[in-house]
Amino acid sequence: MTIRIEGREGSYRAEEGESLLDTLRRGGISMDAPCGGHGRCGKCRVRILSGSFKRVGGTKDLSADAGWLRACTVYPSSDLTIDLPQALFAGEAADNPADVSPVTGKTIGRAGFALDIGTTTVFLRLLDLDTGEALDTLSALNDQRIYGADVMSRISAAREGKTEALFRRINSQVRDMLSRFEHTWDLKKKECLAVAGNTTMLHLFVNADPSPLGAVPFTPVFLAARELPGSSLSLPVETAVLLPSISAFVGADISAGIAATGMMEADKISLLIDIGTNGEIALFHKGKLFCCSTAAGPALEGAGISCGTGGIAGAVNRIEKRDGSLCFSTISGSPPVGICGSGLVDAIAVMLEEGVIDETGAFTGDEASFPITDGIAITRGDVRQFQLAKSAIISGIKILCKAAGLTVDAVEQVYLAGGLGFYISLDSAIRTGLLPPCFRDRSAVCGNTSLEGAARRLTDPVFPALCNDIITKSVTVELTADPAFMEEFAENMLFPEM
Repeated sequence: MTIRIEGREGSYRAEEGESLLDTLRRGGISMDAPCGGHGRCGKCRVRILSGSFKRVGGTKDLSADAGWLRACTVYPSSDLTIDLPQALFAGEAADNPADVSPVTGKTIGRAGFALDIGTTTVFLRLLDLDTGEALDTLSALNDQRIYGADVMSRISAAREGKTEALFRRINSQVRDMLSRFEHTWDLKKKECLAVAGNTTMLHLFVNADPSPLGAVPFTPVFLAARELPGSSLSLPVETAVLLPSISAFVGADISAGIAATGMMEADKISLLIDIGTNGEIALFHKGKLFCCSTAAGPALEGAGISCGTGGIAGAVNRIEKRDGSLCFSTISGSPPVGICGSGLVDAIAVMLEEGVIDETGAFTGDEASFPITDGIAITRGDVRQFQLAKSAIISGIKILCKAAGLTVDAVEQVYLAGGLGFYISLDSAIRTGLLPPCFRDRSAVCGNTSLEGAARRLTDPVFPALCNDIITKSVTVELTADPAFMEEFAENMLFPEM
């Protein structure tokens, strides 16, 4: 049986007993499947134009009347022709905004590359190792997202025997991104690729099975820094260096961020918050680093939200009420394609201020959703997903401070990291209860500190020693082992009254 996609040449071979989603996965197509292909999220939408199939599992398709079905529930029984929206095909990359403006055409004698592998988004930066100058940055949605939106769904996929497939996804994507630099720049020598990311992403980058991270005692295959020949990963670099992770769920993205912010160098009680799928947090106090990971879920990165998207061009990233009208902006000023995490935070804040929802998150009227613009709205389910995410973050902050013998009021400096940490409105974060009010005048928006740390690994000879110091001084706080965490979590589900 073959699968043909309307408007594209070629076809894909469907195996007997294989879902349409799995066929598309094998064909190198990246489409959103936040639930990992278990028939729940409805993001792997396809329209069957011709051919026969049977449907297995999944919840009711809300758009089935319009011909849209979940690809994970479709099992071909003949050749199919399908319509496939919002997908990336092998060799294509998402046009995400770069935070370094490229100056093309230059010859680089010694090139280095900094790589941040996020669960949702992958960033790659080109550096001139002779000058230390950052020259260009690429970003794209992580191709592994077709196996699920969060870390646990990727671990579950690995447990089902898909480690090799997950490895191939990220390996091919990084190779393609490196190739884009080679087409743009004259790179004489491609010396080193420095890699940061959470512990699971680093395992998958080197084809190490992360399955043990999915069950007690959460044992990683490795945490220490690694140095490999680029050829061992089929990458066109001489050496690949993985930054060290702190624990099973506090990864090299946090050790890189701690180093990049310099938070251990200031004589202050400092807090780093990487607001993403994992919600990794680090608190520096009296020479110790208290670290934790809180399962915020993918809502704050746009996944699991009905109209959600990652931080790509066209993502609604700012929303406010101005002169009685709802106003919004998008990344790169592109036409709106969905709403990312910062836009979601703003939307919830506006809904609270306008009385659309109350402190429990319930809609106060008969509305089924809160419209932002054509085709983009916030549903009741989206509000609940946000509540779960923001409660996980603020509860993690409070329990981490408690473990250090502090209250949140004692924190003197806050570093907000990650893609959401770059775009987020502090006012909206405080209004929704994602952050406490005392953080308003103590917070610095730092952007992608994981990428910054990886870049520093290429240019700073003392960086490995600094990372070792970070690991030595780190203490991981297990939130699930603290009974106070669930009490905090239940209480923080409510929105603050203002």
